[in-house]
Amino acid sequence: MTRHLTPKAALLTAGFILLTASANPAFAREPAQVNYQVILLHQELSVQKNGAYTDRIDRVIQPLTMAGVQSQSQMQIGYPANFAQVHILEAYTETASGVKHPVPADAIYTQSSPDALSAPFLSDGRIQSVVFPAVAPGDTLHIRYTIHYDHPYLPGIYAISMLLAPNVPVSKAQIILHTSSAAKKLYAAQQGDAWHAVSVSPAKNATSRSFETSLNKVSYPPLGSPALTQYAPLAVISTAEHWTEVAKAYNQLATPAMQMTPELQKAAEHIAHGATGLDAVKVIYHWMQKNIHSVSINYANAGFTPPSASSTLQRGVGDSNANAVLLCTLLGALHIEAVPAMISTSARFHPYPAVDPFAFGHFLVYVPAYHLFLDPTSRYAGIHSLPLEDAGRPVLITGKNPRMTQTPLPDLSLPLIDKHSQLRLSASGTMHDQTVEIRRGYAAQDIRSALMGSKGRMLMKGLRNGFYEQGDLGQLESIAFQNRKKLDQPLGLKTSAVKDGLFIPGHSVAMIMPTDTSMAKPLQAFTAESVRTTPSLINPSYMQSDISLKLPQGYQPAYLPKNIDVQTSVGSYSIHYALSGQTLKIDQRLKLPEFVITAKNYPALHQLAILSSSSTREGLLLVKRQ
Repeated sequence: MTRHLTPKAALLTAGFILLTASANPAFAREPAQVNYQVILLHQELSVQKNGAYTDRIDRVIQPLTMAGVQSQSQMQIGYPANFAQVHILEAYTETASGVKHPVPADAIYTQSSPDALSAPFLSDGRIQSVVFPAVAPGDTLHIRYTIHYDHPYLPGIYAISMLLAPNVPVSKAQIILHTSSAAKKLYAAQQGDAWHAVSVSPAKNATSRSFETSLNKVSYPPLGSPALTQYAPLAVISTAEHWTEVAKAYNQLATPAMQMTPELQKAAEHIAHGATGLDAVKVIYHWMQKNIHSVSINYANAGFTPPSASSTLQRGVGDSNANAVLLCTLLGALHIEAVPAMISTSARFHPYPAVDPFAFGHFLVYVPAYHLFLDPTSRYAGIHSLPLEDAGRPVLITGKNPRMTQTPLPDLSLPLIDKHSQLRLSASGTMHDQTVEIRRGYAAQDIRSALMGSKGRMLMKGLRNGFYEQGDLGQLESIAFQNRKKLDQPLGLKTSAVKDGLFIPGHSVAMIMPTDTSMAKPLQAFTAESVRTTPSLINPSYMQSDISLKLPQGYQPAYLPKNIDVQTSVGSYSIHYALSGQTLKIDQRLKLPEFVITAKNYPALHQLAILSSSSTREGLLLVKRQ
């Protein structure tokens, strides 16, 4: 769920849910109105000498509409119950006339977090809910509470960060980090220039840093925007100067979990079945994808300590942290070095401005000998192709040689989607379609995931329903797959279909030009606006389509559309039409190499969007020769 102001504090970040995680409004537009405003958001993290720390939060929210009342009248505070406790100090609704309605005791209740319910052996997360009484637009909701942590999430690391969403007014937001030692240096940085460093008076023999800001002018992220952490105002204060400190702290938690046992050694040798080197990596990785199930865990509720590899093997289920530890341990049993790597799957493609371990929420495995990043939670990823949500992201490699780097972008050396269609059009308006499609990388993963083990009649029923849902008349006659289960190979699809009613027969007939309409879909969000002030998000793509259309005997096109061949700073698009006898050939290409398009380069993206969209609406007028 997206909320508009995201405070995250912990030793790393105080792992609570005040206004939940970072937004990615790539395909959901916020209503063009302000439903509530933040009067005050004050977060103060104080580290004690014994390593424990307390996070104090003061929050005042004013709902402005009934939608604001609905979204803000109940607050949820998440925390790891095995090493943290929440204390509500004060909570009340204040009316516009100044009357205060305290939150009654029975309106404050605690329940297990969703991840603790689904996987109690991985998370002891709790949610404390506070339901404000008698809320109407214009009232203010006041709450003050603390979360006390017995120890940091990662040994020795404390950080606090806050993100401002551009579509919520903020009168005052402030973050403060206090340490218990004057010798302990604090590191502070921000993204953008909206935050201001302010002086605070530290306690005796202590060190303090603070950021403060307000946001009065609101704007709404358009469709096709990256995560707010990519560009919105973000402030971070941390006790760690370098990301490698996070990796080393995580190593302290993960190393005991990767302890080799006879059971793990035996399992690795049995699974590998004599394979060595890269072949062994493939076998172990694909075995885990098939046999170790994955669940989603919020590490703010669960902590970063992974369960032992042996326990994950026995249960057959784990989160990304647990599964990464198990994969590393199994590979280690075969003398192949592998280490966990920390990443965020949100649409953010550069590191935080300063060190905050909650910049990460997912784990991969890095195999140095082959420079491979693997995601054991992804059921359909090949060994050389990460899921799209893992690609091009900042990644922190742990282990004995820690470093911050970036996961590979999707490989566009060959088309991700390569489609070849043989079409035969009759004078009655019926078209026979024989198409062969090759999919690579994440494009193959998408299809394999969508199939989800379907086969036989159930598979054909689902595919035929999809055929009709697209508005096609006729019949999907057959479909065949190549390398459906071979995840390291391109996926082949061969379809045969008959489409009816494309035009009304006559001396002159008109129909839509048969182009590959899927090329316009990645760019649909960018057709409306010609200019943007914020970055845009696209999926790196390389799509190729060759269509040969056999025309009815005696018919010829009255004209052919103009060829398009455009190269821009953000990618390229081309479509060429050529007539050879009774065969019309249509060749299309789309290449988009990057995830993020800057506001400066957005007009080029808009141009490609308009061209690809207009190509799918070209008409084909056929005239019968006399």
